[in-house]
Amino acid sequence: MLHWFNEKTDAELKVAADFQWPPTATWIQVVAPTAAELDFVAKHLQVPDYLFQDVSDEDERPRLEREGDIALIILKVPAPMQADAELRFRTLPVGLWLLPQQMVTASAQPLALWEELRGQRQRGKALHVRGLLAEIFQAIARDYLRALRIINAEIAATEKILRDSQNNREFFRLLALNKSLILFSSALKGNISVAQQTMRLPLLKQDEGDLEDIADALIDLQQARDMTEIYASTITNMMDAYVGVLQNNISNTLKIITAWTVVVAAPATVASIYGMNVPLPLQHWIYAWPVLMGGGFTVSGILFMVFRKKDWI
Repeated sequence: MLHWFNEKTDAELKVAADFQWPPTATWIQVVAPTAAELDFVAKHLQVPDYLFQDVSDEDERPRLEREGDIALIILKVPAPMQADAELRFRTLPVGLWLLPQQMVTASAQPLALWEELRGQRQRGKALHVRGLLAEIFQAIARDYLRALRIINAEIAATEKILRDSQNNREFFRLLALNKSLILFSSALKGNISVAQQTMRLPLLKQDEGDLEDIADALIDLQQARDMTEIYASTITNMMDAYVGVLQNNISNTLKIITAWTVVVAAPATVASIYGMNVPLPLQHWIYAWPVLMGGGFTVSGILFMVFRKKDWI
């Protein structure tokens, strides 16, 4: 899918043999392109083929490449997963092909980032590459901060459940959140490095306002990185504490079961001995049964009091 934008236009591009490329298109958006659309964009804007290969690889790292006035930027953005997926969030690469007067953005699938930027576009407002680049960095920083707020809320909810839970579901939920945070940490470090390099581009030195906008986005990205590291440390501590609590609960449960087994063993032993079909002492005494069983229950009571005092029962 191809879209092009300028101050007044938000239109979809249709690949056709007689199509005339709009000379005033400032932003060309390429999302999940077909082979024909890739050839079409490469032909008109000399976009390298590997740009679309890079944005299709989820493991691609953020980077910036320059060649004269042209720059290629690869960034990573957060993307939510389905509820039943192994991960809560993953990170996906997006590509920015910067020309002096135009920008091509590329992604292998539709992203909320592009919808947000399109929704912010005000018809009639000046659209230029510098301002659009600053908006993209700011939107990515907001996406990370929103995702981290969601993860923080899920950590708090899982912590409440873990107080009374002894199953593995919440443990694996924390593990999935931790995996997402690891992806965030790696992506944010790369994005921060790219943002710092981007601020040194000659294109941005033409406008101090856009440079300040990217500097603000850089601060937000650094904040997101710090939050990611804190949340990852929190989850690690919670998982360690959960394992310790679970082992302690198992030990307490086994201790209680063992103590009750000993308490019940005294009368059960007497009953089992005098239940045998062999000659036994006192078997002809009329009070043998109540005395012996009473003695067994007395021993059980004494054991119960001892274990109770030691807080084993």
